Amino acid sequence: MNLKIVRAFLVVGLTGCGASELPMDVPDAELGSNESNVIVGSVNWTAATSLSSTSTERARSKAVGYLSIPAVGSRCTAWLVADDKVITNNHCIGSSADAVGAKVSFNYEDGVASTSRIWYDCSTFVRTWTAEDMTVIQCKALNGYLPGQVYGKLTVASGNAANNSAMYIVHQNCDYNATPSCVPTKKYSPGTVLNTNATSNELSYNADTLGGSSGSPVLGGAGTTYAHQVIGLHHVGVGSNYSSSAYNRGVEASAIKARLSSIGL
Repeated sequence: MNLKIVRAFLVVGLTGCGASELPMDVPDAELGSNESNVIVGSVNWTAATSLSSTSTERARSKAVGYLSIPAVGSRCTAWLVADDKVITNNHCIGSSADAVGAKVSFNYEDGVASTSRIWYDCSTFVRTWTAEDMTVIQCKALNGYLPGQVYGKLTVASGNAANNSAMYIVHQNCDYNATPSCVPTKKYSPGTVLNTNATSNELSYNADTLGGSSGSPVLGGAGTTYAHQVIGLHHVGVGSNYSSSAYNRGVEASAIKARLSSIGL
């Protein structure tokens, strides 16, 4: 089925959260995305700042950021794949017009005041792929440093994950269903790969997400073949929030890697 048609069935209304937390130069960035990314059962995520400061999970989380998209009045998640390039979803930024004014903050975390968040101009559109729901945008240096030089970058796995293997997602969100005024700080959601062949280019998993998590990296869990490498690009949920029958889906590493190779990454 055409991906856009699938999304049409999955769209839900989402409330914005924490608008007052944003600096004035990031208008409307707290609006939720239009994807029905789901909570599987009860909410199972923790603040990225609660991870051990010496853990690999915490190190990888630093390359993930809050993506403000003022041109479309929305927000998503993005992650560094190079010192100056981040990946997000096509349904978040699908054109150069959508990228106008786009900014990413990699320290949009618990304990960081809104006035202390650091924002990178990531408004340069590089390329998008509709079939993979994937977009690459380019970020400018700040104070002489590119974001990847400060926060590190993620590695896309050379192969696809195995069924029943551990995984986790790092994303920008909060449980705005329970607390509409919450602030979407960086979260760590653990889970398991359910089906590495959910579709021709997708894997499914049971880690929790909500609208706004779109574009986040799906990483292999500790001890797996592709531990702490990107095994998927999260983009859609199937089912209803808080439903035990729900699951989330992401574009597989092989598809991500092929598209990145076409632009020299």
